Formats: sequence, structure tokens, C-alpha cells
Amino acid sequence: MLRDTISQPSVIYIDSTSGDIYFTDPIRNKNLGAAIIQQNAGRNSNNVTTQFLRGEADTPWNLNGFVLPWNATLVSISMSGSVDNQTWAVEVRKNGTSTVIDSLTISNQFSNFDNSKNTDFNAGDRIQVYCNGYFVKYPHVTLFFRRRF
Repeated sequence: MLRDTISQPSVIYIDSTSGDIYFTDPIRNKNLGAAIIQQNAGRNSNNVTTQFLRGEADTPWNLNGFVLPWNATLVSISMSGSVDNQTWAVEVRKNGTSTVIDSLTISNQFSNFDNSKNTDFNAGDRIQVYCNGYFVKYPHVTLFFRRRF
């Protein structure tokens, strides 16, 4: 596939500490690293109602959560369920608060995604994922973070 214009990101620098390459992200208009953190959350249940999802080893994220190792920007959320007739939202929270920092909704479909997210978090923030819906069947969510300059 040939494009009319090919946009090349401008490389800012290679960080000697992290080894990450930083460049200007044209969607978010800020300098982000090329490294990506991908974090999954879900529940192995067909009856998930207004509750936190779980991470690796079935760890409940309301009790623990995923801790960011560096300043990062949430750049994308993808989510899915096992049926196409449910409406529910995923809520991204941090540090044990009930404040919704970012969210995404499925409306009568199997899956949804948004790769234009632009939500900043700091190193050490404890990320939690909450399923806001009723009788959601096997919800699964993936968060994508990029290191922030």
C-alpha cells in the first residue's frame, strides 16, 4: 500500500539510562518513548457486576494493582467480552481512589478500542481497572502505556 505522504517521527534522543528512544508523538503532541507497557486485566466469570478486574495469577486489582515503573502516558485501551449484546465500561483508576482517570465503553458489541488516549501517570502510580456494568460475561481489558519524556 502506497501512501501519499509518509510521516517520519523526529527522534529526540536515546536516553542513556533507560536505552529508550524518545520522539514526538503526533497524536498526543508530546515526547514519548518507543517502549510500551502492555497490561492485561480480566475476570474468568460470566457474572461480573461492578467490580475490579484481576491481573496475573488472578490478583484482584482493588487489593494490589499494577505499579508503573516510570512516568508514562496511557495511549490505548482495548476491551472485549464474550457476547455482543452487553453494554459496560472499563474505568481506569489509580492509587486506591474511586476517581475515574480514563474510561472506555462497549455498547452491544464484542469489543472496542481507542488508540488516541492521552492520560498521564507518574512512576509509582498503582493502576486499577474496574468493570462498570451488570452481569458482564468474561470481560478482558488491555492497557497500553508509553514512557513519558
